[in-house]
Amino acid sequence: MKLRVFLLTLFMSVLTLSASDAWSAEKQANKQGNKKVTSSKQAAKLVQNKYGGKVLKVNKQKNNAGYRVKIVKPNGQVVSKKVNAKTGKIEKN
Repeated sequence: MKLRVFLLTLFMSVLTLSASDAWSAEKQANKQGNKKVTSSKQAAKLVQNKYGGKVLKVNKQKNNAGYRVKIVKPNGQVVSKKVNAKTGKIEKN
C-alpha cells in the first residue's frame, strides 16, 4: 500500500513538473514576441513599434504565411517588412 502511494505521488510530481516546464516555455516564447498574428492591423503595429514611422500599406501573403507591411520611416526611407503569421517575427528581407 505504501509503495502505491509513493509511486502515485512520484507520478503526480513528474506530471506537475512537466506541465510547469511546458507553461514556462510557452510564457518565454510569448515574452520574446512569438505570438500568432491574426490581422493586418496587428502586423502593422508590430512593424511600426519596431521601426517607427507611418504604415503605408499591408498585404496578406498567400497561404496565410504572413503579412507584408510597408512603412515610411521618420527619415523618409520606405521599408517593406514581412511578418510571419505563426510566430509574429519580423523577417529580414
